[in-house]
Amino acid sequence: MELEKFKGLHVRFFGKELPEEVTASEEYEAYVDAIHEDEACYNWATAEKLKSKGFDYESFCCMMMADKVYGSLDEDGEIKYDEPEVIINKWDEDLYGIPVHNGSATMVVINYCPWCGTKLSA
Repeated sequence: MELEKFKGLHVRFFGKELPEEVTASEEYEAYVDAIHEDEACYNWATAEKLKSKGFDYESFCCMMMADKVYGSLDEDGEIKYDEPEVIINKWDEDLYGIPVHNGSATMVVINYCPWCGTKLSA
């Protein structure tokens, strides 16, 4: 999908309670597909979301990493250790890890981004 068209659909659909006739439309389906299948659309939409939250996404290797790290933080910016939906954490020391959801704060430290393959700072 052309990015400009996606931006227009994003304004119409994002963050709104939409009736079923809208969510069942081909236009809405194309919008959702673009988020999942078009890197430019995903990157733009994610950057907009993270900007609106005041999150410094530009310091990350890719938008997926920035989005997943953002999702690992609570409203105070602290790591959510006991949240099963968290799939990656970043510590102040530029260490990244994948949480082991076993009731403790166990992590598997990683050296490369799981999404773009960039070597992570250590």
